[in-house]
Formats: sequence, C-alpha cells, structure tokens
Amino acid sequence: MTLRTRRCDFKGLCHALIAVLAVSPAAIADEKVPPPVRSASQAVRNGNERLRQGDAEGALQQYDEAEKLKPDAKEIAFDQGLSYFKLGRFDEARQSFEEAAESENDELSADALYGAAAVDHAQAFAESGQPRQALSKLESAMQKYQDLLARRPDHPLSRDANYKAASLWREIKRQLEQQQQQSSDQKEQNNDEKKERQSSSEEQKESDEQQEQNQGESSQQREQQEKQNQEKQSQDQQSQEQDQEQKSESSESKESEEQSAQEQKPSAAEQEEQVSREQAERKLREMMQAIRDRKKNRREEPQKVPVSRVEKDW
Repeated sequence: MTLRTRRCDFKGLCHALIAVLAVSPAAIADEKVPPPVRSASQAVRNGNERLRQGDAEGALQQYDEAEKLKPDAKEIAFDQGLSYFKLGRFDEARQSFEEAAESENDELSADALYGAAAVDHAQAFAESGQPRQALSKLESAMQKYQDLLARRPDHPLSRDANYKAASLWREIKRQLEQQQQQSSDQKEQNNDEKKERQSSSEEQKESDEQQEQNQGESSQQREQQEKQNQEKQSQDQQSQEQDQEQKSESSESKESEEQSAQEQKPSAAEQEEQVSREQAERKLREMMQAIRDRKKNRREEPQKVPVSRVEKDW
C-alpha cells in the first residue's frame, strides 16, 4: 500500500473519528438551529450542529462559550479537540484531547486518548516531507494506541489505526534509510572526488613544482651555458688577440730581423758597387805595382848610349 493510499485511508479514519465522537457524553443531540446561548449545554449543542455542517470555526466558538460557563467540564475540552483537529491545529487539538483524557469517565478518557493518538498520526502525514519528525510523531501515536488497547482491547478503531501507523512507520523508516544510504554514498562519492581532486591537485602541484624546478635548472643550465659560452668567447677572443699579438710580434720581429739583416747586408747595387770598387782598387794596385816594377827594372838596366840610326847609302 502506497503512502498516498494510506494518507487517504487515514483521512477517512479521521472523518470516521469525528462522526463517531461528535456526539460526546457531554453533547446533547439537537438538529434544530441553535437558540441564543443560555447554558453550557446549549452552547455544546450549537457547536455540535456547526461541526456536523462542516463549520469547525463556528463550532469552536460555541465550545469556547460553553467552556466559559463550565470551565471544568472535560467533555467540552474533548469537543474543542475535535474542532481543532478538523482545522488542522494539531498542537491545540492534542492539548485539548490530553486534557479530556484526564476525565474520570472511562469512555470519555479512552476516546480522548484515541483522539490524541489520531492527532500524532495525522501530523505525521502532514510532516511526511521531514522523515525524522514524521517517525517521531508515528512512534508517539503508536504508543498512545497501544496504551489505549491495553486499557480497552475492544476499542473499535485503535487496533486498525495502530497497524496503519506501524506500516507507515516502516515505510518512512525504509525511505529514510535509503536517503541516508544515498546520502552516505553521495558523501563517500564526494569524499572520493575530493580525494581525487586533492590527489590531482597535489600531483599538479608536484608537476608544477617539478616543472618550476626543471625550468629553474634549465634556466641555471642556460645561464651556465651562456656563461660558459661567454667565457669561451672571451677565451677565444683573448686567444685570438694573443695570436694576433704573437703574429704581430712575430711579424714585427721578422720585419725587424729582415730590416736588421737588410741593414747588415748591403744591397745588390751596393755589393756590385763594392765589387767594382774592390776590382778597381785591385787593378789600381796591380797597375801601381806594375809601374813600380817597371821603374825598378829600369833602374837595374845598364844605361846604354843611344846610337843614332845610320842610314846606309849602299
């Protein structure tokens, strides 16, 4: 049986309760138009008539008038509970029924206890959207039904109402457990997702840190490489400069040596000139020597008388 079906059955039960208990031991049946209030009994009769006509608000006004005239009458409290119940004012209805249940009249006390249980039962339907509160109201209703059955096992409505309340309690309990399970599953799923997100976040963080570290290392490596390149370039430049200086020094040294050699070694023209001069000097010495030799020979030759050439005439 579905919750909707049980709700409709309980509404019928409540109407049956009103129909059965509308004429309480304090009520005086009178279907005529109520005359002006002159006594508590008359006010109760007027209230009963209006309640049968569906005017729960007007009935409650009549019961309040009767209470003013007879405040200690538990029967009036019971009738007020019926009006409050029909108006859906459950807390006030429960209070009125509980007050009527203190009556020394066993029949009135049993009906009032059933009315209080019916209020809890009906309120559980009204709060079906809030399972925990509905379960609490159903448990209270079942406890009252069971207390009533312990006192009046032959009460016409309590046993069936208690069975329906228990069935509804089990259904709501099952729904609540399903919701709790779903909530637990959802919570577990959320926790798993949260853990996954955290894990993913940690992995991403580690990846970012590793990437930053790699970038830092790469940056350091680049800086070191650039530094090495710069140092190498500087060394190459210094080496080139040294080579150039060495070449320049070598060139200058070679030039200096050549210049020195050139300075030390006479040129070809000078050599030719020197050779010519030496030859001339040598020839001159030879000529001078030849002249000296002729002079010497001339001194050594005997002087001869020169003889004039005689020409012969024969």
